[in-house]
Amino acid sequence: MLHERCAREFKTLLAEVLTADAAAQETEDGKTVLNSWSTAKRLLKRDPRYNKMPRKDREALWRRHAEEMLRKQKSELERKEDKKIDAKSRSTIESGRFPSGLRGTHEWR
Repeated sequence: MLHERCAREFKTLLAEVLTADAAAQETEDGKTVLNSWSTAKRLLKRDPRYNKMPRKDREALWRRHAEEMLRKQKSELERKEDKKIDAKSRSTIESGRFPSGLRGTHEWR
């Protein structure tokens, strides 16, 4: 019961500290809070919830949180790219120009 509460509080700490803004900041050697446990620890250690979580479980919970954030970022980026492609295709068709592959699909006799 106590471990579950500590885990829940640690996950809340991860969500509060390891934000998209924090993840966007890279160190000189290219590390971020999402790809480097040591970089993430520097931000997390300041909070008392960090020490309440057993040492052996901290990194695993961080790794799951980081993977989920990266998955969400990738999904969001793909969705934005799809919207951009759809809008570009729509404007091309509306202007009377057709993307390659659509031209000459009708046979004129």
